[in-house]
Formats: sequence, C-alpha cells, structure tokens
Amino acid sequence: MRYLMQLSYNGINYHGWQRQPNNITIEEEIEEKLLIILKEKINIIGASRTDSGVHANKMYAHFDYNKYINKKLFLYKINLLISRYINIKDIRLIKNNIHARYDAIYRVYQYIISYKKRPLYNNLYWYWYKKRRININLMNKAIRIIISRKSFDLFTIKKKGRLNYRCHIYFANWTIINNNIILLIKSNRFLRKMIRIIISVCIDIGTKKKTLNQLINEIKNNNIKYNINVPPYGLYLKDIKYNNNIYL
Repeated sequence: MRYLMQLSYNGINYHGWQRQPNNITIEEEIEEKLLIILKEKINIIGASRTDSGVHANKMYAHFDYNKYINKKLFLYKINLLISRYINIKDIRLIKNNIHARYDAIYRVYQYIISYKKRPLYNNLYWYWYKKRRININLMNKAIRIIISRKSFDLFTIKKKGRLNYRCHIYFANWTIINNNIILLIKSNRFLRKMIRIIISVCIDIGTKKKTLNQLINEIKNNNIKYNINVPPYGLYLKDIKYNNNIYL
C-alpha cells in the first residue's frame, strides 16, 4: 500500500530535504521516526527537494508500507517523537502508481523580504537593513522578462547529464504588504537554486545595480551574471497541487 503524508517544517536547523552523509536533513528525521513507529525501514519520496534552511508550509511525501495505518494514532505518535520543527499534518492512502514528485501538477513558492527587524521571527525572512530601498516595479518588469522564457538553463546550477531545463511558470509577482516585499511564484517544477537565482537577479534590478537592458542583453548572449547572495531562510514551499483522483 502507498501512503501520502502532508507536512510542514521550519528548515533552519536542517541541511535541506534530501538525506545526505554527515548532515541532518528533513528526510532523515522522518525516516528515523517511521522506523520506530512502523518497526520497518521506510524510504520516503518527497514532492520537492528544498535547500538547506528553506521552510515548507505544505510539503508531501509518499512511502510504501503493506499494513493498515490508523491515521489518528499514527499522527499522534509521530508528532510526539519528531522534532518540534516538523509537523506531520495528514496521511492518506493513494493509488500505488502515484508518485509524490512526478504527479504534482504545480508547486508554489514564497519569498519574504522585510524592512522591519523582528527578533522573534529571526530566520523566517530576509531583513533588508540597507539604506537603498528596493524598486518593486523594476523587479516585476525583470521577473516578467525572466519567466517569458521556456528553458531556465541560465537560471540554475547546471547538473552533468541534465538535458531538460524547461519549466512552465504559471505566475510570478512581487507585492508589498505592510513592511514586507513578497514574491509568489508558481510552476510545474523548479530547478536547483532556480528561485534564489531569479531573486538575486531581480534584486540587482530593483536596487539599480543592473538595468533591464543589461538583463535582456545577458539573456540574449546566454551569459547571466548573478551572485546567490539571497539567504535561504526567506524561502517557503507554500503549496503543492495534485489531482483529487490520486486518493483511494
């Protein structure tokens, strides 16, 4: 039987989602607790691979287990054992051919920059302490230029052997709410560090370190100049969408 978990987490103390040697990850933390509860080694597959320090309002992961799981008892036990930075919200049976990553229709990410310092919410947003304010109109013009592309090979860390850099971005927009500058971006998939690279380029435009014409020329010449100086803790995996017919 295949189960799909819905969860949220604060990623500040973790080296991202995916298990890796010598570093604590979200995936490892959950698998360790599943071993205790289910008395069986379980491998989970996440819907996305968030980077070190990135948070998730809504994340999904599936795993296979050939016994019935009492939902209420399972949620009580795992949340009792697991780190206070992780919350398993739900678990449901799904069809055996459903894959948490490949069957997701779209993902929505959010990035938060704030002009206001909030010590109690440290590591949950990027505090913008610099005197130079960010021009949100220029950033929205920049992001419209960027998302008009079909291939995002210029906005990712390239992986050896990867041939497909195509993404379908449905929506991307910067807004100002109170003292916060917020990016919402929705796509069928995201590439490695793609969002933070896009934000870095937008910040350069918004602070007038780079002009829109420079950006257009860099794209035309296949040579985007950027520094990934955007902290990960302002980034959230906000939502993931599946078809309703995946559940049993």
